[in-house]
Amino acid sequence: MTQDWSNKIILIAEDEPANYLFLEKIIKTTQALIIRAENGSEAIEHATKNPSIDLVLMDIFMPDVDGFAAAKKIKSIRPDLPIVAQTFYQQEMDAEKYEEAGFNAVIRKPININKLLAVLERFLKSEV
Repeated sequence: MTQDWSNKIILIAEDEPANYLFLEKIIKTTQALIIRAENGSEAIEHATKNPSIDLVLMDIFMPDVDGFAAAKKIKSIRPDLPIVAQTFYQQEMDAEKYEEAGFNAVIRKPININKLLAVLERFLKSEV
C-alpha cells in the first residue's frame, strides 16, 4: 500500500547529503512536498515561518543548532507540529531527553523504510 501525502509538506532537517537523498527518495514516493534544512537554525526558521509544514523529520547531530535544541524551539512556537527524530544514537535511557525536547517519535538509523513510513503515517494520515 502506497501512501498519498500529496497534500502534505515535510521538512527534512539533515546535514549529510547521502542521508538526505535517501530520505528524499523514500518520501518522494508518497507525493509529499519536501523542504530541506541543512542545520538546526534553518529547521527552526522553516518550521516557524511556514505554517503549512505538516511534519519535521529531524536529525539529532547537526551543525549550528542540534536537533534537541531545534525541536525545543520549534515546539515552543508550534506545539502541535509533529517532530520525528532520526539518529544513530538513540538509547533507552535517552527516551526522557527526546520527550523533553518535544519529539513525538524516534527512528533509529540505519532507517528501515517500512518503519519510517509507518511512523510518518501515524502523524500524517488524513482526517476523514
